[in-house]
Amino acid sequence: MLTQLLPQRRTQRGFSLIELMVGMAIGLVTVLIIAQVALVYEGQKRTTTSGSDAQINGALALQRLQSEIQSAGFGMTSGGTTGCTEIRGRRNNVAYTRTMAPVVITDGGGDAPDSLQILGSASAALALPIRIYGDHQRSDTSFLIDKGTGLGVRKGDLMLAIPTPQIGTTQTTPSWCSLFTVSRDPTTTVLEHKAEAEWPWNQDPTSTIFPGSVDASVSYAASSFLINLGTLLDHRFSIREAAAGSAMRSLRLDSFDSTTGNTTSTDLFGNIVNLQAVYGRDTNGDQQVDTWSATNPTTAAEWAQVIAIRVALVARSDQAEKTNVNAPAPVWHPDGITATPLPVDNVADWQRYRYKVFEVVVPLRNMLWQS
Repeated sequence: MLTQLLPQRRTQRGFSLIELMVGMAIGLVTVLIIAQVALVYEGQKRTTTSGSDAQINGALALQRLQSEIQSAGFGMTSGGTTGCTEIRGRRNNVAYTRTMAPVVITDGGGDAPDSLQILGSASAALALPIRIYGDHQRSDTSFLIDKGTGLGVRKGDLMLAIPTPQIGTTQTTPSWCSLFTVSRDPTTTVLEHKAEAEWPWNQDPTSTIFPGSVDASVSYAASSFLINLGTLLDHRFSIREAAAGSAMRSLRLDSFDSTTGNTTSTDLFGNIVNLQAVYGRDTNGDQQVDTWSATNPTTAAEWAQVIAIRVALVARSDQAEKTNVNAPAPVWHPDGITATPLPVDNVADWQRYRYKVFEVVVPLRNMLWQS
């Protein structure tokens, strides 16, 4: 009877070692699966993000180039048919030389990136060409201009003198266009450019940039003309490589300031790995491109035929994939039809990156309007 009143003891048992090991194995497999899924997801996300970044950088870089090319030659394209193929100047007796063209393509050589030199006026107002009334000799410190044509010109404005070859004159030919600064507000018929310390573009008369072999030489004959640039826009776009063999490349802008004489360099957009460009030339005067060529024109008449620029940019993703994702190099169409490779092998594992090619034809509006 006493035995029945005492509580019965129940045997308590836990997990066995085998059960613990099985549970841990299941947990580890679960963690491994989750980790693999997370890694795959993260890799896909990085690929998508880096590809998106490449497209955004490429689109923005192309938009910047397109905008600059469209406005190239603003305020200075009136000299496109005059026989002047070069701009010369001296700022604080340091030589300044540029080709007299809105856009100049410098071939990088082989498959290396090209660069683009863009010139124009940075003035907010468009000034009409000013006709030179009398011959300007090499040693002169002023121009005679038609009465009342100097409106809008102010002391300190940067001017460009453009020769018009005249039959029967002693004007030096071939000639070039000259940069100088207006040294005081023009009078009715006189525009001065005296060599004074205040005006760094008006160099010492002993080293004048005006054409001619002697002081009495006619550098700019009557009916040549002047253009008021205000300040000069001089931009150069190129591809900068961070270091030899580095995967990092960017679109760089070198901007020359005609007021200070300084050149500033800015990396605009990263992972832009190639830039190629060709000229579109109108050879029959119908204002339509007849031929595409990477060869620079050599005469003013040939430069005047350039009415468009075809540009191709290659943007690269940040993310290097584990396996090759590109076999052939990206392509562009320099003649509008033929697919031409755009090599991007500045790094050995270039095939592990993703690329996007941006190609556009940009009309030179100021050259078309001049026509």
